[in-house]
Parts: sequence; structure tokens; C-alpha cells
Amino acid sequence: QVCSRVCLRFRVLVPPRMKMACAKALALLSAATVPWAAAVQDSTNPLNKVIQLMDDLSAKVVKDGEVAAKAFHDYTEWCDDASHNAKFAIEDATKQKAKLEAKIGELGSDIEVATDRIEKLAASTQSADADLKNATRIREKEAADFAASEKELMETVDTLTRAIGILEKEMAKNPAAFAQLDTSNL
Repeated sequence: QVCSRVCLRFRVLVPPRMKMACAKALALLSAATVPWAAAVQDSTNPLNKVIQLMDDLSAKVVKDGEVAAKAFHDYTEWCDDASHNAKFAIEDATKQKAKLEAKIGELGSDIEVATDRIEKLAASTQSADADLKNATRIREKEAADFAASEKELMETVDTLTRAIGILEKEMAKNPAAFAQLDTSNL
């Protein structure tokens, strides 16, 4: 009976190697106890003590097996959860990667457009600088021409002012000197 109880317990929770070892030990124990079956009934018999120790060991092994089975079950659940979480994380990361690659492509085209615009603006700026230099040269030339014309006109005005002054002095001395007379009748 003890053998069958122990074996039944071991079949459920104990790995195959341990089952074999326990089965051999119980077989040896039962073979040794058959001749002394009457002695087994006695509580002071050492063989009875061995059987009691075997029952205690069996209970301890079963308890340890249950604890190990629970730990294994918890570990399996944790692995399954971690696997599902990793799977979802991979899917999310793959979607995020696709979005980011699309954004990179979009920004790459924006960079190309901006680069073309910068080149056009740089060319326009160079053209405007050249136009500004030409306009500055023209304005400087016109300013020089204006200054020369103004100087000439100022000299002419000054000459005419002096001539008017001289004429007024002469007219004051001899008013008829500059009179315009009709000499055709004379």
C-alpha cells in the first residue's frame, strides 16, 4: 500500500528519473519487508520507522513538487505575457518605423525644395548685387556730371551776375551809352 501511494504521488509531480529511483528504492524496501510482514505491524520495529520516514519524505517531495509546479506555472505565464508584450512592442515599433521613414522621405523632399529655393534666391541676390553695383556706378557718374554741370552753371550765373553789376555801374555813369538807337535814318 505504501508503495502504491508513493508511486501515485510521484507519477503526477516527479520527473521520470526520480520516479525510477523511487520505484527501485520502494521495490527493494518491499522485497526486504515481505519476510517480516508480522514485524511491520509492531510500532517499535525499525522497518516501520523507515516506512514512516519514507512517507514523510514522500510528502515533502510532493510538497516541493507542488511548489516547483506553481513556480513553473507562474514562470510560464510571465513568459507568455512577456512574449505577447514583446510582440505588440515589435508591431508598434514597426508601425512607428514606417511612419518615421515616411516622415524622413517627406522631409528629404522638403530639403530638396528648400535647397533649390536657396539656390534661386542666392542667384537672385547675386543679380541684385550686380544691379546695385551698376546702379551705384551710374548714380556716381550722374552725380559727377551733375556736379560738373552745376559748377559750370554756377560759374555762368556768377559771370552773368558780375556782368550785370558792371552794366549797372556803367548805366549809372552814362545812361545813353547803351541806348539802342535807330541809325538807319541818319
